[in-house]
Amino acid sequence: MRILFVHSIGRKKYGGGERWVVKAASGLQAAGHEVMLAARSRSVLVEEAGRSGVGTIPFNLYSNLSLWQAIRLALLIRRYRFEAIVCKGQELIVCGLAARLSGRPLLIRRAGSPPRRRSRKLVWRTRCFVDGVVTNTHSIREVYARLGLDKGGLVRVVYNGLQVDDGAPAFDFSSRFPGRTIGLCVGRLAAHKGYPFLIDALPLLKEAHPGLLFFVIGDGRDRACFEARAIEKGVEDMIHFAGYIHDPVPYFKGCDFFLHPSLYEGMPNAAMEAMAYGKPVVMTRVNGAEELSNQGALAVLIPASDPEAIARAVADLLGDRQASGRMAAAAKEFVRSRFTMEKMVADLEGFIRERMQVKNRDPLPRQSH
Repeated sequence: MRILFVHSIGRKKYGGGERWVVKAASGLQAAGHEVMLAARSRSVLVEEAGRSGVGTIPFNLYSNLSLWQAIRLALLIRRYRFEAIVCKGQELIVCGLAARLSGRPLLIRRAGSPPRRRSRKLVWRTRCFVDGVVTNTHSIREVYARLGLDKGGLVRVVYNGLQVDDGAPAFDFSSRFPGRTIGLCVGRLAAHKGYPFLIDALPLLKEAHPGLLFFVIGDGRDRACFEARAIEKGVEDMIHFAGYIHDPVPYFKGCDFFLHPSLYEGMPNAAMEAMAYGKPVVMTRVNGAEELSNQGALAVLIPASDPEAIARAVADLLGDRQASGRMAAAAKEFVRSRFTMEKMVADLEGFIRERMQVKNRDPLPRQSH
């Protein structure tokens, strides 16, 4: 099959959704399909796709209602004879119009985060343009079902896949931060990732755990605000903003525990990675957290937007290292068996083929290796 991923994002933004695009595109390409990515030129996403061997097309989408970009995308679809388009909600109208203008290739929407409320726009866009929806949690699928959109197999849960690197060395935090207990956070520096509540929790932990340090991997426009908030609270020595790091695996391996304070999420990818490397995890009870933690058995789940809950959970975890270690070991086994790259790619490929049959469009024969 010839498959095009369309993903518009800021040049410096690279989070869980972007990682999924790179993994899915490179995985389908390795399975023998012709895959390309249309994304903003000179972006981190394009760089990461290039490292994975996925071809890219410059596509700077500044408005999801751009008729010009829809026409341009339609010409690209015709030129490369793409049979399937995979996009998220932000590009859906442009991709839907382009699909109609170019001969109606299959259009798959990837819904990685839950709709925040009942949305007439979501219903209209899905019914007008979408041939299939891929989501990463059953709870998001249930939202589509409540909106009357999960009919005829339109929505499929495809869990995110892990790429585990057991050969990578652990980062030596002790050489840089001697005597410190390291809590790791990974995610864009945006308010919805919950960092303001983490910062507000630090004064509650400072006296009992003076050696505690949160090492935050990620970048974003709110970084200066978070740094100023930490100074205002007098806890700037308890949190370190490291910026974007291409390969966070050594940091997962080297930390003492992982914290995910997000306010909303689909499937928390960074928490999944931490679990895969045997680290105790504290995360907010966001969408997907129950499924990832096996209903709270394999991670400490806390309410979102609650600094006191963060402080209590971290203090309890550090207070009983044996119990948290047992939880982490069970979580490692669980996520490594359930969330594999091979299963993700196979499920995604199968769903695309299935929806093509529903649309009465037989895919091209699979290429031989």
